[in-house]
Amino acid sequence: MPITPLEIRKQEFKKKVRGYDPHEVREFLEMVATEIEGLLRENAGLSERVKDTDSKIEDYRRMEKILQDTLTTTQQAADELKSGAKKEAETIIANARVEAQRFLKEAQTELSKIREETKIIEHQKLLLVSEFRGLLESYLRLLERLEKK
Repeated sequence: MPITPLEIRKQEFKKKVRGYDPHEVREFLEMVATEIEGLLRENAGLSERVKDTDSKIEDYRRMEKILQDTLTTTQQAADELKSGAKKEAETIIANARVEAQRFLKEAQTELSKIREETKIIEHQKLLLVSEFRGLLESYLRLLERLEKK
């Protein structure tokens, strides 16, 4: 059980012959009581500082946790954003490829139509030349007959 400065001050000793000088004992007890009071005040102050320091440490730990949580959340958001952007880019590229294939197919279809039309026109040209040649030959024969008469 701890001893208090008040207990030291109130302490009484039995008086014996050839004992200690009561005045010196009283001065010593007063000095010890004063020293203990100082130590107790210092201890109380240090205890208060420890409580303040513990409180600050707890505040710093809370702030650290908040910062860690914020950092984790930010990292996850950045990862999700990057992933979303990558998926969107892949979708755009896939759509562009589909669109390019469609344009290429349309161009090939148009080219096939033009080639078919070109064949038809060339065939019609050959028919026209042949008919025209036949017509000219028949006029030439007609002229030759008219000349002979």
